[in-house]
Amino acid sequence: MSQFAFLEREWPAVFGAGARSEAAAYPDPRAACFYARRALELAVAWAYKHDAALRLPYQDNLSALIHE
Repeated sequence: MSQFAFLEREWPAVFGAGARSEAAAYPDPRAACFYARRALELAVAWAYKHDAALRLPYQDNLSALIHE
């Protein structure tokens, strides 16, 4: 069972990236980092789309979105 199973029903895209990251942790750590970042990007994009209190910063890259 995946550590990210709780995401599967509501956020299947985030779950998919998280599960792929988890599966690649030992055999391919570099790929695991890629999928972990992808999961984070999807989650942050979802938050900005669905929370009216969040305002897009001057740039739309992950660093600026998290900092804002």
